[in-house]
Order: sequence, then C-alpha cells, then structure tokens
Amino acid sequence: MKKLFILPILIAVLSFLGGCKKVLDKENLTAVNPSDVWSDPNIAGAYLNEIYAALMPGNTYGDGADSDEGVAYQRQTSDWFRGTATFDSNDRFGTYDNIRTVNMLLDNIDKASFDQNARSKIKAQALFWRAWSYYGLVKTYGGVPLILTAQLPTTDLSSLAMPRSKTSECLTQIIKDLDEAIALLPDAWTNNDIGRIDKGAAMAFKGRVLLFFASPLFNPNNDQTKWQKAYDANKVAKEFLEGRSKGLYKPYAKMWDDEMNKEVVMVRRFNYPEATYSQAGIIPLDFSGGDVGKDRPSLELVNAFPMKDGKSWSSETRSYDTLFRSRDDRFYTSIYYNGSPNQYLKGMKDGNTYLWTYFLSISNYAGNTGLEGAHNQITPDPLWSNSSFYRVKAVDKTINKGNVGNAGVDWPEIRFAEVLMNYGECANELNKSTEALNVLYQIRDRAGILAGTGNYGITALAQDDIRTAYKNERFVEFCFEGKRWDDLRRWKMFGYLRALQQRHGLAYLLKPGEKDVKPMDDINQIYNKFTITVIPTDKSDIAIKDDYYIYGIPKSRLDRNPKLLQNNNWGGTFNPLD
Repeated sequence: MKKLFILPILIAVLSFLGGCKKVLDKENLTAVNPSDVWSDPNIAGAYLNEIYAALMPGNTYGDGADSDEGVAYQRQTSDWFRGTATFDSNDRFGTYDNIRTVNMLLDNIDKASFDQNARSKIKAQALFWRAWSYYGLVKTYGGVPLILTAQLPTTDLSSLAMPRSKTSECLTQIIKDLDEAIALLPDAWTNNDIGRIDKGAAMAFKGRVLLFFASPLFNPNNDQTKWQKAYDANKVAKEFLEGRSKGLYKPYAKMWDDEMNKEVVMVRRFNYPEATYSQAGIIPLDFSGGDVGKDRPSLELVNAFPMKDGKSWSSETRSYDTLFRSRDDRFYTSIYYNGSPNQYLKGMKDGNTYLWTYFLSISNYAGNTGLEGAHNQITPDPLWSNSSFYRVKAVDKTINKGNVGNAGVDWPEIRFAEVLMNYGECANELNKSTEALNVLYQIRDRAGILAGTGNYGITALAQDDIRTAYKNERFVEFCFEGKRWDDLRRWKMFGYLRALQQRHGLAYLLKPGEKDVKPMDDINQIYNKFTITVIPTDKSDIAIKDDYYIYGIPKSRLDRNPKLLQNNNWGGTFNPLD
C-alpha cells in the first residue's frame, strides 16, 4: 500500500493529543504549542508533510494549451499567445507563503530536542523544498527577494519590504540549499517513507536547475563554465542513480501503469481513496464527468513523433489518413487518434467501443469555437477536441464517469530519462558529441525505434544539428509532463511559435456515400472512409512577444513593496540576467 505524505497537520495533532487521558480538558484540540512541534519528531514530521502537500507537483492538467503541444479549448487562445499579456497576467509571488512555512521549520529544526538523525533528515527535505520554491520564482522573474528566515508578523508592512537579489545570487542560494540537502539526505527511503525526497531526487533536481540557467535565456553569451557546472551536476546525478539501479524502463507504454518502476526519481504518490485527483478535463466528454478541453494534442506534436525506423514524419511525402502507421512506441502511449484500437478507459471497455472523432458533416472549418457540424454518434461528443486528438499519457485506465475524480496514478515529476537527456544536452554544448548522441540512441532504443545502422534514425553529427535533435526528442519524450513551456523559454523559441502562425489539428469528415463506422471497426481497414483537412485552432495568429521570456512583476506586488524594481523588459530598471 502506498504511504501518503499529504496528511493534514490536524490529523497528526489530534492523534498526538488523543493519547492524553484528559483530552476533553483541552481548550482547543487542534492547537499545539510551538515548542511541542520541535520536541516531537512525529509532529515535526506532520509539519513537513504539509510542505510536501503544498509543493510536490502532481499529474499535469491543462498545461498543454500553454505551449505548442496542445491546442486551445474552443479556440480560447491565451493572452500570452495573442501578445496581449501584461505584467499582471502572471502572479507567482504566493510562493512566498510556502517559503515562509519552510523557513519556520529551518529556523527551529536545529534547536529541536529529538535525535540528530531525525533532525537532519527533516532539515534536508526542507532545504530541498526551499530550493524548489525559489527556482520556480527565479526561472519566472529573474532575481527575487531572498528571504531565508521567517519574518515576524507585524502591522508595519514596510518593515517586511526587501529588495530583489540578483539572479546570480538567487541561483547561488538555490544550489547551496541543494548541496546541503544532498549531504544530509538518505540514498533511499524504505517502507512507508518511500516517495520522499532522497539524495538522487535532489541531485537530479540540481541538474535541472543548472541546465535551465546554462541555457540561452539566462546565458546569452554562452558562458561555457555554466554548461560545465550543469554537465558535472547531471553526470554525477546520472551515475549515482545508475548505482542505485535506476535506468530507462521498458516498455515505455507501461511507464505509468507499473508504478515505482526503476525510472522513477521524484514522485508524488496517489491511491484511492486516500489521495486522488480528477482527470475529467482530459477525457472525452462521452466518458468523463463533464469537464472538458484539457491537453488536446496539437498536430505539431503529432507530427513530431518519429517513425518506427527513426525517420521524421516530414522526411517523406505522407498522408494523414495513415498517420498512425509505424510510429514509435511513445506515439501510441501519448496520443489518441480517430479510431485508435486502444481502449484506454474503463468506459470504453464497458461500452465495447473505440473513440471516434470524425464528423458526418462540417458546415464551418473555422468557427468561433472551432469545427461546426454534425459529430458522429458512435462517440457522441458535443464538446469535441479542436484537434481531433486526445491525450492518453498518464491517464488512469480504471476511471469512468462515476469516479472520474478518483484518479490514482502516481506522478513521476523527475524520470531517469530527464536526467539522462539533461546530461546529454550539456555534453553537446561542451562539444562532447559522442556522449550526447549515445544518450539519444538510448532514449530511442527504449522508444522501440529500430537501430538501423546503429544511429536509430538520427543523422545529426555537428553540434547545431545535435542540439536540434535534442529539442525534437524532448518534445515527444516529455509531452504533457509540464516541461515544454520551460524548454521553449530557455531555448528562446518564441520565433518558432510565431512562425507556426497557429497551432493546428485535423478535421475528419466521413466521405459522401460512406456508411457510418461500427464502434470497434479496425481503423487499418477503414482509414480511407474519411476526408482529412488540416485546420487552424487558435482565435488569431500567434503573436507572443520576446518580452514574455521573463515575466514582469505584477503591479499589486510592486505597490505592496516599494523596494521591488520592475524587470527592464517590462519597462523597469532591474536586469534579470545579472
């Protein structure tokens, strides 16, 4: 049974107080004297569990439409993509609430009266989460105020105001926290503690951080020392994890079904009924509880998946009516297409049907909310996917309409594949092309791509071409895992987004005179029953601005703290690249 780390402090507190003989004499059964927290490892552990609950990421839900991997629901394109965002369009300063909670723990843990080993483990995890929180802020805004102790409550808010630290200073502190955490964390947890942050997870995250800040966005002069630090960190993480029997898990299709497999490095654990989440928005309306419109794959993503022989989709003249043939394993694990012979939901199995996304008639290919017409009734869907595709990756196969809010699939926030690819990307930037290519070969081999002459379809040899190969490979390997937007930012690829003009999908229309399909017809036999048209899926052409690479400080935060300076790409004087 999975151990949960998302239990409220209240539960632990009531359990603690429940051991007293005169519980009813307590004035407030939910109150604990602060000194009690630091005198009992169980209560301190419950406090730490609340930090996990607030900060440990879960299954991504709707991030796809924020990048090119998904299409906007009913053409409701974001203000970022339309180029109308302001510095008030994103406010992540609420993270400081979590940082204060972590700081309170760190301010007190060394003075705790319980044993040193327990104190060290709790402290190490708190240091990791402070680094995690600051990374989220700094990668978004550049340097932010570094607050490393819990500020005392006061009515004089001006006394709490602090100026922004340089980005480089913040990064130094993040790495310092991680290094201290790594030194104190166990190599692995056992029994009910499995799933907590261990040494390998912290090392892997350090590699992620250094890769981000070595990339072009925060390293415009291509400082090789930054790449070297990122390479070293990721290489150490890779080798440590391999020493703990971590590695790429085969087959890729079972990655999310076989929980806690050897690829899992950092994970949020779920299970029914104690810890669940909703997947309603990801699932087609005919099988969901009503929510719709999340993570509909774009044609750009669909096209990005290689063929079984490793060649790109666009390398030869191909027809979309057979787009599903001979793709790599990741395609079938990630994308649901019209008539895919994959009953990835209990409701589909119970209904003895596949999912069909074609139309009987189309009156408008570019309506205000997308396609307009009569949808097929094999899969009734009044709120269909604008792209005709659905996300399959990491969907709980056991849920149906009645329990769509009870998904319990674990979420591996960091997989060994990411550590491996972070290491390989850094190797390429240091002209270690053999190392970089070997990583790509391993990733593609696990994806079921044929080796061919030993290069798995990768023809890149020069540094620039290998860099492009990494961009392409990350797009498909990590689709719908919350990584694409950060990749587009750190690689400074907004020009690529604008060149797309819009994200696209496919419109499937039953040809005149063709009979409706049967629920479980073989798409390989009936693929030619449809006329297929490429369609745009955005309200207007993509006009995202380069100013958006680094976000602006919200006005409400500037008004609250006069010592905050706005970023220079948003009309201020603060240089987020320092």
